[in-house]
Amino acid sequence: MANVLRHLGPFAVVVTFVALSCAPGDAAPEALRTGRGVYGDRCSSCHGDAGQGGVGPSLRNVLSTWPSCDDHKEWIALGTEGWKEVHGPTYGANDTEITKKMPGHADTLSADQIAAVAAYERVEYGGGDGDAELAACGVGDD
Repeated sequence: MANVLRHLGPFAVVVTFVALSCAPGDAAPEALRTGRGVYGDRCSSCHGDAGQGGVGPSLRNVLSTWPSCDDHKEWIALGTEGWKEVHGPTYGANDTEITKKMPGHADTLSADQIAAVAAYERVEYGGGDGDAELAACGVGDD
């Protein structure tokens, strides 16, 4: 690698350093790393490996659908059937009609895991500020 960078010059070294420094991974807060893992294990099969949607909707509008992280967490916990029982046949800030089924995760994920995955989705796919979304979802930087 050093030989390649030496031939490409100092600009390539700077670009490589910046790219590696900004890459997600261990530098992310613990809660977001936890959320990423939960998302990969539980959510990506329906919402896509990059939040692009598939069986479930895209998550790129997650912040407008769920302006409140508390509501977002409740949706994840209850799923569609539980949500219908508590809130009725629509979800989100725009009262979107529930037409598909999402499983509730309250019995299989802890409250901390639900908060972490909500924060992760809001930051990674919704473009929210990491610190603000962690605070809004009630998870801190460990």
